[in-house]
Amino acid sequence: MHSFTLHIPTELFFGADQGAAFAASVAKLGRHAFVVTGSGSVVRLGYLAEVTKLLSAAGVQVTHFAGIEPNPEAVTINRAAAELRAAGCDFVVALGGGSAMDAAKGIAALAATPGADDVWPYTLGGAKAGQFTAALPLACVATTAATASEVTAYSVISHRASRGKSVLGHEFLKPRVSWLNPRFTTAVPAAVTADGAADILSHVFENYLAGDDASPLADRHSEAVMLTVLDTLPRQLANLGDETLRGHLLWASTLALGGLQGAGRSPSGFPMHAIEHAMSGVRPELAHGRGLATIFPAYFRLLLAKGRSTARFAQLGARLFGLAGSETERAHGFVAAFERWLAANHLRQSAASLGFSAADFAAIADYTVKTYGDGKSIDAAGPITRDEIVQLLADTARQDQPL
Repeated sequence: MHSFTLHIPTELFFGADQGAAFAASVAKLGRHAFVVTGSGSVVRLGYLAEVTKLLSAAGVQVTHFAGIEPNPEAVTINRAAAELRAAGCDFVVALGGGSAMDAAKGIAALAATPGADDVWPYTLGGAKAGQFTAALPLACVATTAATASEVTAYSVISHRASRGKSVLGHEFLKPRVSWLNPRFTTAVPAAVTADGAADILSHVFENYLAGDDASPLADRHSEAVMLTVLDTLPRQLANLGDETLRGHLLWASTLALGGLQGAGRSPSGFPMHAIEHAMSGVRPELAHGRGLATIFPAYFRLLLAKGRSTARFAQLGARLFGLAGSETERAHGFVAAFERWLAANHLRQSAASLGFSAADFAAIADYTVKTYGDGKSIDAAGPITRDEIVQLLADTARQDQPL
C-alpha cells in the first residue's frame, strides 16, 4: 500500500432517532444557524419544521434561506452569503440533497472571507482559485443518497452566465456534524433515487479504475459499496418507501466518498466528473447522476480500447458479476453486464436523448480540458484528448439501441 493521510472530522449521526443528539452537537458550533434548503420539498414534507424544532430546543436561533437550485448557482450563493451576514448568523446548516450541501459550503466560505462577495472566482479555474482560507462551521442533514457532500471537502458550483460548472475544494469545508436520517430520503422519486445511485457508483469507479491496485482493502471496500448499490437499487425502485433499503443506499453514499475508498491506492483525478460537470454547464437542468450514468459505458469502452485498466475491469467482472474466462473476456463482460444493469434500472440513455447536440459535444470537451485538464486533455490513467471526449459523447448514441 502507498502512504496516505486521512482526516475524517465529521461527527455522524445515523438513524431517524438521532435528531436530538444531532441538535445537541450542532449547538456547539454557534448560537445562530443559517439553514439552507432547496426549492420547497423539505418544507412541504415537514423536515424543515422538524429540524428547526430540534435546533430551537437545543438553544439555537434559526434563519432560513430557501431556493437553492439543482446544480446550485453562484449568484444564489452570493445572495445567501449576504443575507447570512445581515442576519448575524455564525454557522451554516444544510438541509437537503447535494445541491443544498454544496451551496452551504460556498456560503460558509464566502461569508468567512472579508470583502468577498462572489464565490465563482474562487472555484477551480477562476482568478482566485484556492484563495479561500476559512469557512464558517457547517452541519448537514442529507435528504438524498448521492453525493456524500455530508462528509467531503468539496462543493460543485454552477455559473449559468458562462455555462460553467466548477469545484471548491478545501479541508475546512468538511462538515463538522452530519445527520443521516433514512426517513428523510423516503419521499425521493424513482428517477432521482436512480440518479443518486449512479452518483454513488461513480465515486468508487473513478479511483478504482484510474488509480492502481496497491490497496486490496480499498478494492474490497469499493466493491462492497458497488455491490450494495447494485443489489439495493432494483429493490428500492420496487418499494420506494422502504426505509431499510433507503438506509442502505444512504450509508453506501457516505462510504463511497469518505476517504476510505481510495486509501492506500495512488490518487487519481475524476475524469467522468469533469466531463459531466461540463455537460451540466451546458444544460443546467441535467441531474448530475443522470449525466454520469450516460457517460459510464462509453468511458469504459474508451479505456478498454486504449488498453487501460483492463485488469481492474476484469476484477470487477469477477467480483461483481461472477464472470469467468480470460482477463479480456472478464473486462468486456463487466462492461456488458453493467450496461444491462443500467438498462434494467432506467439509467441507460445517450447524450443526444438528453438534448445534447454535436455542437454541444465540442463545447463540453473544450470546457473539460480547459478547466479540469491542461488545455488539451484530462487524465484517466493516461491522457484523454479533447477530440476523444467529443467521440466519447458521440459514442453514447449506441445506448439508445436495445441490448
